[in-house]
Amino acid sequence: MTDPMVIRDKILEVLVNRKPENCFRAVVKKWFRAEPLRARVPGYPYGWVEWDKGPAEPPISSKHEIRDAFFLVVVDRHVDAEKAEDSVLSFCKSVEDVLALDPTFGGSVGYSWVSLREKEKIFEGDHSVCAVRITVQSRRRE
Repeated sequence: MTDPMVIRDKILEVLVNRKPENCFRAVVKKWFRAEPLRARVPGYPYGWVEWDKGPAEPPISSKHEIRDAFFLVVVDRHVDAEKAEDSVLSFCKSVEDVLALDPTFGGSVGYSWVSLREKEKIFEGDHSVCAVRITVQSRRRE
C-alpha cells in the first residue's frame, strides 16, 4: 500500500531531481513537506508539497480506487510586482513539464494530472509576495 506520505515524498523527489535542466533546484531555494513557518523560510522563492485529501471509491471488487490531491506551492517576493508574478507563473509551466515526465511518481501511483492552478498576491511593505498553488490529483488502486 502506498500512503499519501510516500506519494508526497515522491513528488518532491521528482521536482528536485528530474529534468528538464533541474529547473527547480536553481529556482526554489528550499522545498518543504508542509507549509513552513515564516521564521523557517531561508529566503525566496521557496515551496512546499502537502497532501490535501483523498476520497476512496467504494470497493466494487477486491481492489478499489483511491484519489489523492496534493498542493504544490511556490512563493516568491520582489519589489516589482510583475517580476514576482512572472516568477510564479513560469513555475506553473515548469512543474507541469516536470510532472509530465513521470506521471506515476516513480510507480507510486497509477496516474496523476494537474487539476487546478491558483494564484494569490499580497503586499508586504514595499514588496509584492506572490504564490501559486497547483493542485495535482493522483489515482491508485489498493
